[in-house]
Amino acid sequence: MSNINATIIALNTAASTIAIVLSSISLILGTVGLLLNTVVFTQPKFCKKPCSLYFLISTYFSLFITLVVVPVRLYTNSTFIDPANYNLIVCKIEYFVFYFPRTASCWLIVMATIDRYLHSSTDTRIRLLSSMKTARITCIVISITSVLIYVHILVYFEINTTKNQFGIAIPLCRGQNGFYRTFIGFFHMIAYALSPCFFMLLFGLLTIQKLRQNRRLLPAVICSRNHHLMKPSDVQLVSMLIAQVFVIILSVLPFSINNIYASCTLNVQKDALRIAQENVITQTVNTMTSFAHTTSFYLYTLSGSLFRRELFKIYRRVLRPNTNLSHPRTNERNNT
Repeated sequence: MSNINATIIALNTAASTIAIVLSSISLILGTVGLLLNTVVFTQPKFCKKPCSLYFLISTYFSLFITLVVVPVRLYTNSTFIDPANYNLIVCKIEYFVFYFPRTASCWLIVMATIDRYLHSSTDTRIRLLSSMKTARITCIVISITSVLIYVHILVYFEINTTKNQFGIAIPLCRGQNGFYRTFIGFFHMIAYALSPCFFMLLFGLLTIQKLRQNRRLLPAVICSRNHHLMKPSDVQLVSMLIAQVFVIILSVLPFSINNIYASCTLNVQKDALRIAQENVITQTVNTMTSFAHTTSFYLYTLSGSLFRRELFKIYRRVLRPNTNLSHPRTNERNNT
């Protein structure tokens, strides 16, 4: 029995440590990177491109996740105290505002992949759908829809008693017992993870295929006349998008798999050891989802030379302002 207790304690300590370390890394990387994202995507080189608008609005939602959701989770994992478990209003509001920004952020990246697919088309009518007007309307629709589809949380979430990772009965904020608890697990998994990942992968592959077809089928003269099909900046945005999609899928799919398992074993009686083992996995995959929202800047920097150039221009303008002023003075001396 003592060995089992020691194992349970070790597993619980590991779960908390993993969650704290990953959350801390995510918080630091996300705060710095996402703030720089907002600066870069508002530069003239990007601000007139629909795909960049999707990136920018997704960044705003990711900033909320990084500066609000991640710190709260970091606090609860560090202190084992979650105010949502002791106050019904906090319970409902916390899960509502924690769920919809994640979904909105992912679906905006889906829209970016669709935009790149439309933009790569050789059909002018289809290509015209890739516009700033369409992007603005879509961003508004995605934001409002993401809020509306989670309104039921404000009605059906409640505080129940359950066993924690130590096997002790504690209050816990979650969906109502019965059908709704199963529903919210599958609903959030589909809305936040499975559906966005599927469409990202689908339109990402279609865009790559379309670009390859354009290069192979269009003569060089036609490409030069229709340079909008083959602009380096457009290709760079596709590269940045593919990197983002890849990391989102890697970060979010384990969460989906764990959700399916949790739903399938919802009514299974579990001892303290099994609860502790599952808690390690749950804490790890839940915390990993934050990297889908906090690592975009570093992915864009690694995969997009255009993004790097714009970032370097900002660096020179902000941190080395005198460099830009030295050239006119030099010219004046030469003229005299």
